[in-house]
Amino acid sequence: MHTLTCQNIVRKMGDDFTLGPINLEIPAGTITAVIGNNGAGKTTLFEALSGDYPGEGETNIFGHNIHDVEAKAAFSYVPQRFPEVLSFRLQQLRNLHAAHDDSWEDKRFQNFVQEFKLPLRKKISKLSVGMQRKAVIALQLSRDTSLLLLDEPFAGLDMEGQTQLEKILIRKMDDDPDGSIVFATHIADEVQRLADYIVIMKDGKTREPMEKDILAQRFKRIWLAKPVTGVEEVPGIREVSVEGATPQILTSDAEATEKWLAERDVQILKRERLSLHESLPLMLRDRETNEV
Repeated sequence: MHTLTCQNIVRKMGDDFTLGPINLEIPAGTITAVIGNNGAGKTTLFEALSGDYPGEGETNIFGHNIHDVEAKAAFSYVPQRFPEVLSFRLQQLRNLHAAHDDSWEDKRFQNFVQEFKLPLRKKISKLSVGMQRKAVIALQLSRDTSLLLLDEPFAGLDMEGQTQLEKILIRKMDDDPDGSIVFATHIADEVQRLADYIVIMKDGKTREPMEKDILAQRFKRIWLAKPVTGVEEVPGIREVSVEGATPQILTSDAEATEKWLAERDVQILKRERLSLHESLPLMLRDRETNEV
């Protein structure tokens, strides 16, 4: 089952940038990280997925079109920027949700207020950037929905806030095992700690979701007993270093690389998986985005 699907999503932003076409399927019961450098189109994608600026194509949430009432009631969205709430007090926004939102869980909201130490009667605009984000997170996560769309949710949060949000998201998945979370980021630590799947985004395009653990198996640094002629042309090779006594190669397709080496009786002295801090920048390079 998929919580979210989108087909041929295209959104043109003037003459300089085009999102898509985007085709995505987000499995139920998973956390998916959308990864891209600044300007890759992550915010534009989330605006399209949430229905704020849908563009062309079709987005469905639990089988309902994004414009249907059933779809709107099934997801919560925390955007990167939220100017429309800044002039309100948190208590006013709570009252609006409580009066008009059938998915509202007031006890959950009060728990968030206590956990985040949020002032209810102060205008959102008067809060710090981190507290503003906590306020919007509290509002959206107090809705009883099974899909969360979060655009850079950790941005502006201090270390305590980041830890709190991590625990909240993990608790959300424990309480709703058929739900899904999709969040945008460019920070490897967030991906490492939370994500089951990774979606690479570059220049308004995405690759299909890839399992984080499978990617971790593919990216390796390998030490060889001696230099090997032609190793630069092996599929998956990203870097070759022949400095020092032990040549090193870095690959994004360890299985294919090791097969090629074995066919030539090349001795491998050591192999080591790359951390996401090392592998994510490689995924975002032009060549890598086309091949992974």
